[in-house]
Amino acid sequence: MYIQQILLQIFHKFGDERSVSAGFHLLKGKRSGQTIQDVGNFNLHSFFGLTPKLSKEKYLEHVEQLIDLGYATYRDEQYFILTNKGLEVLENSKPMYFNGWYYRGNEHIFFKRLSLVVQSLSYSVQEIKSFAPIQKNEDIQLWVKQFLVKNNYKSNVFFQAIRDEISDSLNKLTVDDSSLNLLLYRLSGFNTPGWTWQQLAREQNRSLLDIQLAYIEALHMWLDTLYEEPKLYLTQLAEGIRIEQLLTGSSQKTANLFQQGFTLEQIATMRRLKESTIEDHFVEMAMTMSQFPLVQFVASQDVETIVHAVKQANSKKLKVLRDVVPELSYFQIRLILAAKGVM
Repeated sequence: MYIQQILLQIFHKFGDERSVSAGFHLLKGKRSGQTIQDVGNFNLHSFFGLTPKLSKEKYLEHVEQLIDLGYATYRDEQYFILTNKGLEVLENSKPMYFNGWYYRGNEHIFFKRLSLVVQSLSYSVQEIKSFAPIQKNEDIQLWVKQFLVKNNYKSNVFFQAIRDEISDSLNKLTVDDSSLNLLLYRLSGFNTPGWTWQQLAREQNRSLLDIQLAYIEALHMWLDTLYEEPKLYLTQLAEGIRIEQLLTGSSQKTANLFQQGFTLEQIATMRRLKESTIEDHFVEMAMTMSQFPLVQFVASQDVETIVHAVKQANSKKLKVLRDVVPELSYFQIRLILAAKGVM
């Protein structure tokens, strides 16, 4: 099951350093300082925000299933660690290619645009002007209308070109046919309704959650391909889908002030926020910004010491690392972990 694989990956990276609830907040995409820190510290960008509608009750059911299967066990009634059997299952599992941190649910906007474009073209070819749009969202409808008009959608050249782009880009994906079908069967056209999640689950004899996760993974891979090898039309459909900015608006305000030359302390005063809150913003900046000036906060030698200590101790616990370099603050250590994404 996809969800089992994902949970095994998450808890393996957590080791015995984060609680069971931390995995739930990660999958839900909680915008808290701790969850954001977990993403950076444990290199869990892939799984952030994959299941925003997952209930805590359902999540715990999946966790308990791992215990029943002998894949994991509790330690101290709070931490969740993998057994040898769980580690073996994880080692033999196929790689997963989610990109939750950079899409954060926007992959669904891409597919809504695409599905309405495909439906519109299928009716246009039949010279039928009126039909019930598969997407009811008015923003999606307006966006697609502008896209079609801009690209002269009545032209046979456009119709053939976008068909070729879809075919060529999907053929380059390293996914099995079942995952590819999840994308294709969800599309609707003239006299061809898209499949429901329930129909797909029955067809592939999988749970609804696993079907939806496999679909999201395929979408992430498709979008990654389009950003790496742009297409004339599909790349337009992917416009604004990948997120390169900071996670929270408050963090962005802090980043803007920092780029203007204000110090952490000055920003806290100006924004009337606790310094600890601003520190959380800086940790998010260190994790997200490729050019974050880490040397302004900690010496290069201390960075190397912490990176080495993480690997030697096989731990990212702040207290353990501070014992190695007591002259550093917890904030400085968090910045290092966030900026370096130490494995």
